[in-house]
Amino acid sequence: MSTFPNTLEPLLGPTVESILHELEDIHPPLNPTPDESMEKIMYRSGQRSVVEWIKTRINEDE
Repeated sequence: MSTFPNTLEPLLGPTVESILHELEDIHPPLNPTPDESMEKIMYRSGQRSVVEWIKTRINEDE
């Protein structure tokens, strides 16, 4: 019987890489527009900075 890695994910939980890919999809790089409020731009920038920090942290460990 063969076991494929993706069949084990529900048992092992998500990997850091899969979480990072999900965060990349949810919080893509910003392209603010002039009609957005400063608060919205700052909030979204903060979300994106967490994604960037995780990427940097993963690369430091490799």
